Order: sequence, then structure tokens, then C-alpha cells
Amino acid sequence: MSVKVSRREFLKTSGLAAAAVATSKFPMPGIIHRRQLNTVVLKIQSFAHDAIKAVLPDFEAATGLTVQLEPGLSSGPEHMQEVSTAYAAGDSPWDVVSDPDEGTVAFARAGWLMPLDDVIPQETLDDFPQGMRDAFPIWHGFEGALYRVPHEFAVGYFFYRKDLLGEPPKTWEEVAEIGMQVTDAANGVWATTDAIIRGGLTWVYVAYLASQTGGNVFEMDAGTAHAAHFLYDMLNVYKIMPPDALNMNYDQQNQLYMSDKVMFMRQWPFFQSVAEGNTEWFSPEKVAIALPPAGPAGTGSWWGGWGFSVPALAPNPDGAKELIKFLTSNEVAPKLAQGQSWFIMPRTSILNAMAGTGNPIVDAMGLYAENNVIKPRPFHARAAEAQYAVDDAMLQYLTKQATLQEALAFGKQLLADLSA
Repeated sequence: MSVKVSRREFLKTSGLAAAAVATSKFPMPGIIHRRQLNTVVLKIQSFAHDAIKAVLPDFEAATGLTVQLEPGLSSGPEHMQEVSTAYAAGDSPWDVVSDPDEGTVAFARAGWLMPLDDVIPQETLDDFPQGMRDAFPIWHGFEGALYRVPHEFAVGYFFYRKDLLGEPPKTWEEVAEIGMQVTDAANGVWATTDAIIRGGLTWVYVAYLASQTGGNVFEMDAGTAHAAHFLYDMLNVYKIMPPDALNMNYDQQNQLYMSDKVMFMRQWPFFQSVAEGNTEWFSPEKVAIALPPAGPAGTGSWWGGWGFSVPALAPNPDGAKELIKFLTSNEVAPKLAQGQSWFIMPRTSILNAMAGTGNPIVDAMGLYAENNVIKPRPFHARAAEAQYAVDDAMLQYLTKQATLQEALAFGKQLLADLSA
């Protein structure tokens, strides 16, 4: 595929320093060797590997190909930084990659992804609900072409310790009230926590709260201000969150919860399988899912997700096409969903296969849909940079380096610079 924009233009588009690496179209020797061995390399988060391994024997038997799994980063901007380094250098060690929302437009615009319109059959596309298909041109395509197929429908679910709380907090006021009752900072027990570390995670949580205020974090509006103020109060006034949440990633967040140190938290659906995998600790009452506590605009949680793409320089493009077609098919998608909660989506094939099974994520998806909880992910054409701008602005306030109004003004300037 010919490159549609220069590296200079891509830097303006995505802000990834890795795009400045000199471009070379020649694959590295190791990639040539893998192609000779008929290997297809799939890069995806480690917690998804077991579910994928369970379906690979059928693929490998039918195609004669061998699939090699390599781990991926869970932070979207960090993932983009990693893979863009290879792509900008004219290299791809991978044949199929699990990419976040913010990667698709930037990578497709740079000519780094292979279009999939002739790869994915219509029956697979028709399996997605109309609401998801409506988002394909925004988050999965570029200039009318499809470059990514979602394998995840990610909504931040509200997990809580039903065994300890009985009932969850239903409003922000109850979050503060109940939170102060159950927090025991001296013994490291907190009402709630989240991964708020800079690197694309601060904005995730602020945007989650803003979905309950009617705010748009990329506009630094009044709803964003209200969300940031409530997060500040949870950290510094009510003191119901650990101070090191500002340096916490998702693995640390999950471990704190499973160490009986957190009473409720927002987390992505993959946590359900993580918790169930901790068999010595797990019980359903420890990971009950409730509606997110209602803020000034009611309850809410934005949705986004990751999806499969094929790099334009994939060493084994034919094998990559076969693998992505297989993994996203109506027959295999339900098997992946049954193996890891991260793969559960409101696709017809998945919901039919899992109907009546009592799967907590399927049930929660229905609960959230019925209560109009699910809100669109905020869009910005330069998403990765915009998310870092939100991180930088909000952390100025959360770490007491700036007032809320100063932080909002700083964020507005950073975001305005992206449009200049």
C-alpha cells in the first residue's frame, strides 16, 4: 500500500514521536524466516491468549498455518507508541494486531494498515448491531474503507463487594457518604480506586465521570469541570481513594481489589475473567455489577473498544487475512467470548450463544442497555494527542499544581493547539 501522508503530516496528525523514524520497506530477516515457516504472528494482550489458543487448533488444521501469540500493551497511547516505531521504520514484526480506537484513524491515514473490505464477509458485518456499525466509519475506518474489526465492546462496569456492602452506592452523594464509612486508610482499605496514571488512563476515568455530568473532556466544559472536581474530592477531601491511584495501572488496581482493599470500582469487562481466574479468592458476591452511581446528569459509562487490524507491511499478508477472517467470524466470535469476558460484544451470534447462561457480563450488558447507561466515546480526530492533553491538564489539578480553572484553561490551550 502506498503511504498516503508524509511522516511530517503524520506527526501533525498523531503526535507520535516514533513516526520520525526513517522509513524502509524491507522486512527484517527474522520476518522473512517466519514467512517461510508459514507462521502468522498475532499481537494482543496476554490476558486474551488462553481464549485464543482454545480456538486455534481448528484454524491451524484447516490452513496449515501456525499462529504465534505476542503480548500487547493495555494502554492505547502506549500501544500506539510501540507499534508506530516499527511501522514508521518500514517494518512490522506482526501480521495481525489488536489496536485501540485511537490507533485506527492515525495508522490508516499514514498508510500503515491494510483495508479489510474484501476480507471480512458481509455476514460477519451484519452480525454487529446497528449502533456499533454506525461507529465503524469513525473508529474503525478511514475515507470509506474498513481497517479494523472490533473484537471488544468495552464499557466501564461498576463492580462492588456485595458480600461486604449489601447494596452499592447509587449516587455520587452515596459514594462519598458510604465511602467515608468503609475507608480505613490506616489499614490500606479504600472505598474505591481506579488506574489514573498518565499515559492515557487519567482521561479514561475523567471521561467516565463526565458521562455522568453531561460533559465532553475534549471541550474542557462545565461537565468536565464537575467530573474533575468530584475526582479531586474523592482523593483529597473525602479521602476515599488511595493517593497512589494517580500512579496506578489496571493490574495494580485489580490486585488491590482482589486483596480485599477496595469496596467498589469502575473497571473494564476483562476484570470478570481475571477475578474468576483467581479461584482461591473468587465468589460471585465479590464481583457483583451494579449501575454506575448517578451524577448530575444521571448514570453513564462510555463505550469504546479494541479490534483486529492487519499492518500494511505484514510479513504474511495472506495468512493474516485468513486469521482475521477466522477470529471475527460468526462461528468463532462466540467461542472467544465464552473464553474471556473481554471478547463479549452485543453481536447476534454471541448473545444467542450465551443467552440464558447466567454470564455476568452478558447480564450486565443488558442491564446497562435497558437503563440507557452506555454513552458514546468522546471523539477527537487526533485522539491520542487529545487524550494526553486531558491527562496533562487534569493531573495539574489533581496533584495540586494548579486550580481547577487554571487546569481547564491549560487543557483548552493544549487542545486548541492540536487544531491549529
